[in-house]
Amino acid sequence: MHLRWRLCVVVGGGTGPGHEVCLRLARAGAGLLVVDTDGAAAESTAELARSSRVSAWSLKADPTDDQDLDLLAARARDLGGADLVVITGVDPARGPDVAARLVAEPRMVGLVGDDDVRVAVAAVEHLGAAEPGTAVVIG
Repeated sequence: MHLRWRLCVVVGGGTGPGHEVCLRLARAGAGLLVVDTDGAAAESTAELARSSRVSAWSLKADPTDDQDLDLLAARARDLGGADLVVITGVDPARGPDVAARLVAEPRMVGLVGDDDVRVAVAAVEHLGAAEPGTAVVIG
C-alpha cells in the first residue's frame, strides 16, 4: 500500500520510537495524527512532520483511559478514519484494544527493539507493504 494520502495514527508519537515513526511516515507522504500523553511533545512532532509538506495533527490523550480512547477514535473518524495504526509506549497487551477502537478488525503486528531508529525503519517498511487496517504494536 502506498503511504501517500493515508492517515496513520501514531499513539505515543511524541517521543522515542513513535516520534521516529512519525517523521519517517511523513517523509513517505502519510498524513499523521500524533497522539501522546504529553500534548506539547505531540504538537512538536506534528510540526516537524508538517515540514515534510504533509497534513499532521496532534492530540493529547492517554491510551490507558477509555474516555481518551473514545476521543481519539472520534478525532480519527473526523479526519476520515485511520488507515494504519502504530502503538508505542503502551503495554503491548493493551495494543489490540487500542487498535480495535481505531480500525475495524485490525491486523496486528508486533515489533520489539531497543533502537528507536531501527524499530521505526522496520515499522515504516512493514506499513508500506501493509493492507489498510494494519496495527503495529512496538513493545
